[in-house]
Amino acid sequence: MKQSGLRVLSGRAVAWVAPLLLLGLTGGCLSLPLAEPEDSEKRVAQDLALAERLRGRPLARPIRIERESKEQLAGSLRKELDKPENVVFLGETERLLKAFRVLRPEDDLTAIYLSVMGEQVAAYYDPEAKRVAYIEGAGASATNEAPFPGMERFVYVHEFCHAIEDSHFDLERLSRDSLPDLDRNLALTSVVEGSAVLVGMDGACAGAPLNSALPVGAWLVGLLAKADLSDELKGQAAGCPPFLLGALVRPYLDGAVFVNRLRREAGWGAVDALYTNRLPQTTAEILFPERRFLQGFRPAALRLPDAYFAGRAPAATNTLGALGVALWLGGDTLANPSERRFLAGWLGDRVFLSEGADGRLEATWLTLWEETGDARTFARLAGKRLAAGGFLGWGVAREGRRVALTWSAQAPCGCGPAARAREALRLAEVDGGDRPGWWRRKMAALPMPVRFPSYEGYSSGFEALGGYAADVCGGEGFYRFTLASGVGLRAEANPDRHYWGALCGTLRHVGDARSEFTHWRVPLAATWFSRGTGEERRFKWRVLLGLLAHGDETRARVLLVPVWRAAPAETSAPPQTAHAAK
Repeated sequence: MKQSGLRVLSGRAVAWVAPLLLLGLTGGCLSLPLAEPEDSEKRVAQDLALAERLRGRPLARPIRIERESKEQLAGSLRKELDKPENVVFLGETERLLKAFRVLRPEDDLTAIYLSVMGEQVAAYYDPEAKRVAYIEGAGASATNEAPFPGMERFVYVHEFCHAIEDSHFDLERLSRDSLPDLDRNLALTSVVEGSAVLVGMDGACAGAPLNSALPVGAWLVGLLAKADLSDELKGQAAGCPPFLLGALVRPYLDGAVFVNRLRREAGWGAVDALYTNRLPQTTAEILFPERRFLQGFRPAALRLPDAYFAGRAPAATNTLGALGVALWLGGDTLANPSERRFLAGWLGDRVFLSEGADGRLEATWLTLWEETGDARTFARLAGKRLAAGGFLGWGVAREGRRVALTWSAQAPCGCGPAARAREALRLAEVDGGDRPGWWRRKMAALPMPVRFPSYEGYSSGFEALGGYAADVCGGEGFYRFTLASGVGLRAEANPDRHYWGALCGTLRHVGDARSEFTHWRVPLAATWFSRGTGEERRFKWRVLLGLLAHGDETRARVLLVPVWRAAPAETSAPPQTAHAAK
């Protein structure tokens, strides 16, 4: 579901996930302190500069930083939803969700959205007014107590990332263009929010030589795809149907995994290329990047001729996509798409709503799948969902890889719902949705000892035993080489970072230009952490666990005896930025 034109950050849903990742990233590591400014205005300016550095792009135009009360937030949300394009979007989406019995006939989608976001938003970026607003009393802002250390910086850097990307790629236009298609809108939201989640996490870890691109950080981010937040989120957003809640939250989780897949391998330049060359058009590309996005996937276009709607007026059409299928099949639970393996076979779907003379809606849902087994699984689960969901006059028909579902309060033309579904399959027109050849599909499904994965225009490589024994990958400006899943050896390099390590990283050297840190370690012998540049540079080093010698930029000790200490530096005001204004 579109999160309005405002790029919002849920102060509870996302904040519940972030602490787990931050604790995992920073656990057991000696952090390097930041030079904290004295007041909130300077702190905000510092966070903006941090976001620019981490994202690798400067803010191309000024923005305002403003404080809002919850009452003002409600007004801002209402103003956004009253825009003509959003009124149309919400109206069509409400009709669609009522047809799928996600909403009850008496529910008001706009009211639900305002209620949920009014309670959950801690801060947001407004691309029309070019401002970042933080909400009084929501926590994690410049005037409130943060729920956990680093959350305040996470929130600000997250929202500043939206401002930076909007100034370069026009997020408002992209969001507006995606409105007619629910699946496309969720895919775009996943890219935008996924990027901001990663930048926010890296910002919160700015005091340590760590970020979400390192092996342990990437592993923790990957857990987001399997995160089960049902109990936590349902308790915080009472009254919001699980389908809507999943549409609001999953883009943050799945989007972070997808963006990190590209960013970690090829750098932030690969994320820039998403906006400039080809944005994902479907959530299937977000959920299954190797199988869909990197293969240049194009979803199938499914159509029904006018003859199918004889005597009925077409009301609306839309696409749920792989994520929408998972959320709908979840029913009263907050679904996790990673638990539905058959979704990897999604090639396209289209929902058609038509209205009879009596005003009653009929829904016809066409889907196309890569394998007959995928279609069979979907048909079985969809039949159970229709039976358990109180749908009237429903029918399911399958023909090979195509499945049609129909339901209505009254079967049209006197025919049964199953016959109506078979008629839809007979008349359906399918364009695109190409799939790999039979031999290639079989080879991809078998546990081959050796593979040579190749993604046109992106990378090619070699895998032994599924990549667990050896994995070699290279593309324009980047490469990766691992032995024994990195336990034996790992070497990675792209324009943003490099990593060389052995023995699970016990022996390693890391350099990251975006997070501005250098870290090397020789087991039991010596370590070196360095962060920042120029006057802001901080470093710490130890020899023989510090027993022989240790020090930092201010002092050094040998055998615990002080041998050097820097003279106290004159204090000076932190540098100002012209981008942020109180």
